[in-house]
Amino acid sequence: MNSLGSLAPSSIFLRTTGTLLIAFLAFAILVLASVAHFTIIPLARSAGDDLAALMLLSARSWTEIPPQARAEFNDRLYRNHGLRITERTEAIPAGDKLPLPYLEFVEESLSRRAGFDLPLRQQMLDGEQWFWADLSFGGQSLRIGFPIGRVATRHLEGVLAVGMITVLLVLVTSVFMAGRTTRRIRLLSAAVADVTHGQLPEPLPEKGAHEVRRLARNFNHMAQEVRELLANRTTLLAGISHDLRTPLTRMRLSLEMLRELQDPKLIDGLCKDLEVMDRIIGQTLALSRDLETREEKTVDLVALIEQVAADAGRTDADIRLSRVARTCIRRINPLALQRVLSNLVGNAVRYGEDKPVDLMLECASTVIIRVMDRGPGIPAEQREAVFRPFHRLDSSRSAQTGGSGLGLAITRQLANANGWSVTLHAREGGGTEARVLLPAEQGRK
Repeated sequence: MNSLGSLAPSSIFLRTTGTLLIAFLAFAILVLASVAHFTIIPLARSAGDDLAALMLLSARSWTEIPPQARAEFNDRLYRNHGLRITERTEAIPAGDKLPLPYLEFVEESLSRRAGFDLPLRQQMLDGEQWFWADLSFGGQSLRIGFPIGRVATRHLEGVLAVGMITVLLVLVTSVFMAGRTTRRIRLLSAAVADVTHGQLPEPLPEKGAHEVRRLARNFNHMAQEVRELLANRTTLLAGISHDLRTPLTRMRLSLEMLRELQDPKLIDGLCKDLEVMDRIIGQTLALSRDLETREEKTVDLVALIEQVAADAGRTDADIRLSRVARTCIRRINPLALQRVLSNLVGNAVRYGEDKPVDLMLECASTVIIRVMDRGPGIPAEQREAVFRPFHRLDSSRSAQTGGSGLGLAITRQLANANGWSVTLHAREGGGTEARVLLPAEQGRK
């Protein structure tokens, strides 16, 4: 079915073949016309002039030799030069136009050399077409001529050969060029169909032309992101189910106990469990909402970071802000960036052991925002794992020792969705540095 599809009227293969065929034929016609104009026609004129000179010289020589030697001279002339001389007896009637341009060149040269109009006449002799010129030398009327086979060319065969070679070259070129490209496009189409049907295809080979390699690389990157997205969503749902099951179990037990006694501690526990459940659901909904929001605005990043620091300072956190520019104008999604920075600052405050958190902005062609704490730090082998949903450095999943495990996952996904990058590094002197990078293609205004 794929091979039939490649032969559809709108297929790349047939379009490429048609384009190449037209281009090759046009090239062949232009080359033949140029060669004919600059080479073949001048050579034909020169050859026609030589033949006309030979005919006149042979006729003059024939009149000057003895009559008994003329038969041998005529045989040798025909054998060596394809010419024959006879005495003129009756006129040959004028026929159709000469069939070859070369004969017109011979006729023109004969007339020019003789000094008067000397046409070539056509006559059938022994089943072959001959061309004769009537001359008069030394009072004798002669007729000298040559057969069509002496000057005939196989121009029809030549045109057919050029056409066949052109078609063959076009087919070979099309198979080599379009065939390889369409094969990779068919692979890409099949892979896209797999993604459409919910399947995850194998990575495409990144080979071929630069554009094809780039297309395959982008598709593989997209497929990997889809794979990670599905994995994150699966982990997210599993984590939500797990985290909601624990407070639900506690609430069920508390309600059973409330039937027998009303304990304020049980009621407080129920309220806390509800708060945990509400926080988990709220963060999940916020992630979905923020990923769908792509509204970009031109904002001052300095003002945005100052707002993030001020919001964190309302919780008695010690946020120290430093910047290298008074303004930093960029066109971005401000809500997404504010949420990314708020999550990072919140993590730094939570795990910073009540020490100051430094927030730094570096504004250049590439914007770098650093959130640095003096907490215990994150082991190098865990710095990527903490971006997975519900991944925690400590083994417990209690809300007392940290958040729900969604903060950094939301941060990474929001950053990726907007073309930013978020990475974690060890801070010099102890602690963790979270680095947000906004690439230059975000553009200045």
